[in-house]
Amino acid sequence: MIICLLMMGVLFSLSRSGIAGVTTNGWAAAVTCVAVTLNFTQPLVPGGLPVPVRLLGGILLGVDMVLYFAGTRQFFGLGVPKRRLAVLTLVYALALATYWYVWTDYSMRTAVISTMRGLMAGVITITVWRHRPMGTPGYPYLFTVAMAGVLALMHVWRAAVYFLRLDAVDALVQASTVNTIYFVIGLVTLPGVMLGIIMMIHDRILRQSPVRQPPDKTAQARGRVSPPR
Repeated sequence: MIICLLMMGVLFSLSRSGIAGVTTNGWAAAVTCVAVTLNFTQPLVPGGLPVPVRLLGGILLGVDMVLYFAGTRQFFGLGVPKRRLAVLTLVYALALATYWYVWTDYSMRTAVISTMRGLMAGVITITVWRHRPMGTPGYPYLFTVAMAGVLALMHVWRAAVYFLRLDAVDALVQASTVNTIYFVIGLVTLPGVMLGIIMMIHDRILRQSPVRQPPDKTAQARGRVSPPR
């Protein structure tokens, strides 16, 4: 949570650079902070949070990834498929609502969330890989690809586990091998994706700034010589 807040602050501060997609990524980080708060404060509230609030927390776990994807596309000067993303988000929200109000099924809700997050992390990975600038140091972009790629694979694996009902838990905070792996990888890769985005923005700022030529030592030496009287 603290890491998400720090990343959000950095992203919003970088929005003054005028680089496309920075503000969108800042709002994505803000949504992540709210989603994490709603999902992980559930055990701390006596009686638990109301179902609509818990549903909202689950929906936001998909919305933030959609915003990261949109911000990434904007960063590379690409169009954002707004209609398709809106339809995907609506279907995702309806699926979660179904497994809250029609069939109360934790495993299916978890599978739906992981499918959405894995899909978005995957398309972010592909976008950065395909459109990274060539001929320049690629570390920021390869770092983002690595973090988003591992995040995508982890969510695909987690979705498969819960679709097949291989983990017999009914809450996120219950101890299980799957939850432990999820937390360990998620706590590294999600902040890693945010950090990678910040590194790409910083690289863009450096490449857009004018290159300062080193001072001419001969001219400096001549300037120090007093003119004859």
